[in-house]
Amino acid sequence: MNQNGLLLGVAAILMGITVVMLISGLAVSPILLVVALPFGAAAYLIWFHASGRLADRVRANPTAYTRSQRDGDAPGSFGAGAFSDGRFSREQTRQNRRRARATGAAAADSRPRLTQREAAGILGVDVGADHAEIKQAYRSKVKTSHPDAPDGDEETFKSVRRAYETLSGE
Repeated sequence: MNQNGLLLGVAAILMGITVVMLISGLAVSPILLVVALPFGAAAYLIWFHASGRLADRVRANPTAYTRSQRDGDAPGSFGAGAFSDGRFSREQTRQNRRRARATGAAAADSRPRLTQREAAGILGVDVGADHAEIKQAYRSKVKTSHPDAPDGDEETFKSVRRAYETLSGE
């Protein structure tokens, strides 16, 4: 019956607080009786889960604990699509990932990607420069263009960062 000792310990502490508040409510103020109710309810729910009775109840009647269908989409899924057997279909997963990449890329940077030539010009290196030269040029440019530097500018810093990402392939 003891599936999770920590949760049972938390439930016991909450039940102790409830008992103390009930006794104090009878002796001091009836308002404490009302305040004790949420503690008692929380203690019961945590105990019900930790003892494994909730899982047994769900296993006995799984249809009572499934999501209802609204407009052909599972509620709470924010339009993620069909959900069956605890998993999305492979095609739905692919569509969700494509959608996330498309919105994530657009939100991350609305500017068009730099060409190799433009990036090399920003960093002041040749187009065919090796990684060590690119890294050295990037570090020297960042030192002067960083917004925390005395003559730093945020837009210049962002363009240097984008140029480095373009040339280094990150």
